Amino acid sequence: MENQHTEEQLSAEELVARKEEMKKFFEDALPYLKAQAEYEKLLAEISENKLKRLQYDHQYAVTMYQINNPEALDEDLNEEGTELEGRVNPDTAKRKLKKN
Repeated sequence: MENQHTEEQLSAEELVARKEEMKKFFEDALPYLKAQAEYEKLLAEISENKLKRLQYDHQYAVTMYQINNPEALDEDLNEEGTELEGRVNPDTAKRKLKKN
């Protein structure tokens, strides 16, 4: 509130000087803000690439595990069958649609 009151008491010349002061401040800050924006963009790009790498590593690990342990894949399929036991007719989930 005091700041608004002070601005009202400024003369036209003082107001112009204050505006020029503010403009110079922001112009001086631009190189730093641009550098910070570039820095933040690079950090985001690095994080995105790390996530992609982790996803690929995970997919590779799962694939290699399935290749090296085919019996584990069979056990997973058998476990899915146990989910069907609670159904009224467990065979309906296994049926496929007829093709015309």
